[in-house]
Amino acid sequence: TRYPHARPVHRLIEDQVGERGDATAVVFAGDSLTYAELNRRANQLAHHLIDLGVQPEVKVGIAV
Repeated sequence: TRYPHARPVHRLIEDQVGERGDATAVVFAGDSLTYAELNRRANQLAHHLIDLGVQPEVKVGIAV
């Protein structure tokens, strides 16, 4: 599969929401998320970071 290199991953996920939002996007430890749910949660996190004052281009550490 070819992927456009110039597009950020969140835009690629949004594309998948439009094409197949109910399809499984992520599976981990017996749980799964659809593309629509993954996008919703990512947006929720983004808005939380904005509310905390995080500005564009600021690096934010994550623990997985």
